Amino acid sequence: MDLWREIVGWAGSALLIISILQPTISRLRWLNLGASSLLMAYNLMLGSAPMVALNITLIAINCWYLFVVARAARAKTANATALSEESDRHARR
Repeated sequence: MDLWREIVGWAGSALLIISILQPTISRLRWLNLGASSLLMAYNLMLGSAPMVALNITLIAINCWYLFVVARAARAKTANATALSEESDRHARR
């Protein structure tokens, strides 16, 4: 059990460092989400309630911002499609 706990802790720490080095915010958020999940599991195994609460908060923040980015991308695509359809209608006249 101790070996697996340490593997989860080191993997979470490594992924956290890798996430901070990302050039794009969306990639940082995805990797940080994974790191926070691993570190939450590690801290659950250790019984560290404050660190579990911190990682749950980080998971929620990353999920929220990934949702916002995805929603904005869908809206941008929808607007581009609507503009394209509008242009097509005017071109056919």
